[in-house]
Amino acid sequence: MNHPLRVAFALGAILFAGSFAAAQSDNTRITMAQEDVPLEAIVDSIRGASGANILFRPAPEGEMLISERLIERIQVDNVPWRKALELAAELAGCVVEEGEMDILFLARPPMVSFQLQDQDIREVIDLIGKMSGANIVWAPEVSGTISLRLNGVPWRDALDVATKTLGYTVVEEARGILRVVDPLSLQAQMETRSYQLKYVRPPRAWVPVLSSEFVEGGTKAPSGDVEKDFPLLDALRNVLSEGSKLDYVQASNTLLIRDTVQMHKRVSEIIGGLDIEPAQVFIDVKFVSTTNADLYDLGVDYGDSGIGISASGGQIPITFPFDLGGNGFEDSIIANDSGVGPFTDPSLNAGDTVVPSTIFGALSFTQVAATLRMMQKDTSTEVVQAPKLIAIDGKEATIFVGETIRYAEAKTEQGQAGGLSLSVVEATSSPVEVGFQLLVVPHVIPGTDRMMLDVIPKETSLSGTGDSSLAPPGFDVFTLGASGLEGSIALPRKRSSTIVTSMILDSGQTAVIGGLTTDTNVESESRIPLLASIPYLGELFKYESSSQERRSLVVFITPTVLRSSEDSAALLQSELEERRRAIEEGLMSLLEADMGLSRDLVNDEDED
Repeated sequence: MNHPLRVAFALGAILFAGSFAAAQSDNTRITMAQEDVPLEAIVDSIRGASGANILFRPAPEGEMLISERLIERIQVDNVPWRKALELAAELAGCVVEEGEMDILFLARPPMVSFQLQDQDIREVIDLIGKMSGANIVWAPEVSGTISLRLNGVPWRDALDVATKTLGYTVVEEARGILRVVDPLSLQAQMETRSYQLKYVRPPRAWVPVLSSEFVEGGTKAPSGDVEKDFPLLDALRNVLSEGSKLDYVQASNTLLIRDTVQMHKRVSEIIGGLDIEPAQVFIDVKFVSTTNADLYDLGVDYGDSGIGISASGGQIPITFPFDLGGNGFEDSIIANDSGVGPFTDPSLNAGDTVVPSTIFGALSFTQVAATLRMMQKDTSTEVVQAPKLIAIDGKEATIFVGETIRYAEAKTEQGQAGGLSLSVVEATSSPVEVGFQLLVVPHVIPGTDRMMLDVIPKETSLSGTGDSSLAPPGFDVFTLGASGLEGSIALPRKRSSTIVTSMILDSGQTAVIGGLTTDTNVESESRIPLLASIPYLGELFKYESSSQERRSLVVFITPTVLRSSEDSAALLQSELEERRRAIEEGLMSLLEADMGLSRDLVNDEDED
């Protein structure tokens, strides 16, 4: 889902973003821009967007209804619904009061204005009670004098400020009755309340094995001591009153707190601000690696040796220094002129022995393999990795897609008898992992649909070119030893591409987080001396080769903030629709190819 869910209301151009759930949601954010709109219209819209229970209190006698009070202008952008409600109430001259069962009231309390000098605090409390009509009770220990100047402030704010100045506190009881007491006297009136946490909880007993060379120390398991692993407990203990007590029930993720009513209210506010549903981030990454290779060959290739001229000599029986046929003693042991020998007397020869001819030199072209090669070849490959995963705000997530390849190494050991024994064991650096890994940590910026991302994509592959019959693809084969004791060993050659970066992106925004292009150019020329210099004819004695290779790596990332079940459902629907289109396009391509083949067959039959 690439944008927040927006709903326009008939009373004006008020746009709201968030979840339209029946239950109250603290994560709902609101965007609005309106002029001269009744407070009731704003409240109805916020109520519908957040699911909160918001009511209007009766207006003071003689004044217009609170719901009908006009707001001249209000404009907010993606703020929590509670802040938008408080702003609207303030612009309408009202306040937001909290009631029981999470019910909120919009009220227009009486405003007080007075200037007092060294006035008894009891008289000030009584004066505020008379002006507001509130039920206020103060304890006997409440005493002292105070000076204050107030002009048009809500009476409850005036009461809180006046009592806090002398170190007292206001406790609200049932039916809206207020008590002004010394905080120390509340120690004997402590209450025990339970707070069940929804989302905040101690670390789980098991941890995922997060294997990455970029995570220092790896994944650490919790100590098992909840007091050490759950820092919220110490934070709350620092806030509670002296003599209070806090216990944690891990089975139900519940806090049991014994403290004063006033402190319970403060604890409830703290937990309400911390125990909120975390946002989720859907991360779509496309890791594209392309290779373009251009090969250009032109000319006659005479091989690595080229044209060669060789001379060789042979050994044959000769007459020098004897005179063949001169009736000497050598005539009986030297071949005669007929070439049959080695004895002149045929009866002495074991067979028809032929004396070979003598060759003292030769011009040989038997080693020349001239090839006329004119070729231009373009090769293009593309490898796309497209991992998708959902991560919780502030939590690391990783995904690995690939395989693990183990390989062995040979060990030679000398035995007790002096002989050598050969053993095969797994190599020290085995296994080698090839594939794609993505490590990401999202941080959603509060109050916005923007996020900070720590992203580490890594792609690893094997690039060896050894004999596949001796080793798996991607391994290089090396020959060791000599003098008939050679051996072969296969070692993997890894090629990896890694990007480590941090960025700030809007929800649904696509960014290029890495781009790397590598160009390799190789040119070679071979020629036959002298012959290659002959005009026109010399081209038959030249060979030129040129190859160009370009490797490109581009990584795209698109994060999307998911704040509600509606966002997740919309995202799922979008993914399913994309898969459906891809399948349809693939089937259409196959159909077009099949139809093209059928047309070719029909044309061939017509020609026949």
